Parts: sequence; structure tokens; C-alpha cells
Amino acid sequence: MRLGLAAFLAAPVLLLAGCMATQQDVLDLANQTDELKHQVSELKTAVNSMQGNQADLSVQIKRLQESLTAFGETTRHSEGEMSQLASKIDDLAATITSKVAAIGTTLTTTQAKGLDEQKAALAKQEETLASQMQQVTPTELFQTAEARLAKKSFDLAAKGFGDYLSRFPKGALVDVATFDLGEAYFGLKKWESAGRQFGIYLEKYPKSSLTPSARIKYALCLIHLGKSAAEARQYLESVVEDFPSSPEAKAAAQHLRKLPAAEKTAPAGTTP
Repeated sequence: MRLGLAAFLAAPVLLLAGCMATQQDVLDLANQTDELKHQVSELKTAVNSMQGNQADLSVQIKRLQESLTAFGETTRHSEGEMSQLASKIDDLAATITSKVAAIGTTLTTTQAKGLDEQKAALAKQEETLASQMQQVTPTELFQTAEARLAKKSFDLAAKGFGDYLSRFPKGALVDVATFDLGEAYFGLKKWESAGRQFGIYLEKYPKSSLTPSARIKYALCLIHLGKSAAEARQYLESVVEDFPSSPEAKAAAQHLRKLPAAEKTAPAGTTP
């Protein structure tokens, strides 16, 4: 009897609990439905936005394609103009090359003609000079060479004295011309030619007033040539011993002091 009563009392409770559970489920389901609606709304918004962006992107792509097409046409046009310009440059270069070649030919012809004219004029001057030289007296030739030597125009002086000696081997001034030709070579620092000339002078004119100077210059040529310091010393010492009171003796003594010390040797002869 008690068990039946308990069961009878429990039934309403269970029924009430079941009703409460169903109501909660309905509330939860309603909430989930709202959430789903919200998400669907957001999804629609996103889709609409994407569709708008896609439309904008399509417009931009179309504009880009149009720009590329225009650029391609411009490039093709520029290539055509560049091709024409290159062709014009090639034509201009060919024209310039042709003109330069023509100018070069003209210059070569002109230069050759000018050179021939200069050669002819020079030959004529040489003929005139030779003719004038034939009319120059020995004294005039010698004096001209002496004036050039005084001005230290050694090249012209050497030529003048050489001409005098070759044209007038028995002239009155042959001895002086022989010495002065050595002086001109000495001024040109042609030591071998100068030494040979002073040697000739010492051999032909051993008792001349210019003998002391010729000995000194001959010795200096030997020193410059580095051939024989001993022989150079002999000639310098001979000037001091043979012409002790002369200015040349003092000059020879100065040159001797510049030479390396050596044993004293016998005085040199009057010929080299």
C-alpha cells in the first residue's frame, strides 16, 4: 500500500521535470537558431563584399589590359621610328666616311704638292747659297765663321771653318781655322772630333802661340772620352813646365788638381 502511494506521488514530479527539460531545450534551440541567423547574415555581408571587390578587380584588370594594349602599340610605333632613325644614321655615317675619304685624298695631294714645292725651293736656295759661297773670299768666309764661334753658334762655326779648310787648304789663316774648328767641336761636345782636330794642330804647329791652349783642350778631350788619364796628365803638366808664366799654365794646374793622384811622369812631347 505504501509502495503504490509513493509511485503515485512520484509520477507528477517526473512529469513536471520532463516539461521543464523540454522548455530549456526549446530555449537553447532558439538561441542556436538566432546565432545561425546572425552567422548567415555576416556570411551574406562577406559574400556581397567579395562580389563588390571582384567587380572592382574586374574593372582594374580590364583597364590594365587596355593600358598594356596601348603600350604595345606605342612600343611598336617607337620601334618603327627607331628603325628609321638607325637607317638615317647609317646613311649619314656613310656620307661622312665618303667625305672624309675625299678630304683625305685632297689633303694628301695638296701636301705632296706642297712638299715638292718646298723641296724645289730648298734646292734653289742651296744652289743660290753655293753660288754665293763661290764668290765669298777666304777672309770673308773665315770672319763669318769666327763671328759665329764668338756667338757660340758652334754648328754653323764648325761648318764655316770646315768649308774654309776644304776650299782654301793653303790659305793664310789655315792654322787658326784648324784650331778654331777644334774649338767649335769642343763647344758641341764632340770630344773625339775636337781631340782629333787639336792633335792635328799640335802636330802641324808645335811652336804656335796657341800650342798651350791646344794641349789643354787635347787633354780635356781625353778626360771626357775616358781614354787615358795618364796621357791627359802629361799634356797638362807639359803646359805648366814649358809655359810657366802663361795664363794657360794656371788653367792647366787647376785641371791637374781635379785629376786623381798619380806618379809623376816625364813631360809629354809636342805631338799627341
